[in-house]
Amino acid sequence: MGQTILISEKQLAKQFLITERQVRSLFKNFKYAPGEYLYKECVKEYIKQIKSKHGDHNLEDQKLKKAKRETQEFNLKILKDEYYPDHIVRGALSDMLIKFKSQLLSASRKIIIEIEQKENPDIKKIVEKHVLKSLEELEKYNPPSNKGDK
Repeated sequence: MGQTILISEKQLAKQFLITERQVRSLFKNFKYAPGEYLYKECVKEYIKQIKSKHGDHNLEDQKLKKAKRETQEFNLKILKDEYYPDHIVRGALSDMLIKFKSQLLSASRKIIIEIEQKENPDIKKIVEKHVLKSLEELEKYNPPSNKGDK
């Protein structure tokens, strides 16, 4: 049969190198009498606390390593020209849309001229031809690069 070993609050604090207040907080479930605690249970609880703290620490280290790795991968993708900063994307889209708009506006003038020049124009084919030409120009659009070459 196991013996009940009691230890005082002050002795526990000294043994685990913690304050008496921490003893009261950590081992409140193992209090036998005022100022006295069940020694075996307190040791087990203290070991459990130490292990969980190291577990949390390892978890934080893993999270930090993961974040660093993801940052490095992201920076590598930027260097490989796979990602663009926000201001470059906005500038590229604005530039592309302005060019496309001007292409469509000029296409409308060309459509009108072509329709006026023919006696029996096939309006659908003429419009389709010019719209496709504008879309092909849009397809050829070359966005700016992260590498600085344009």
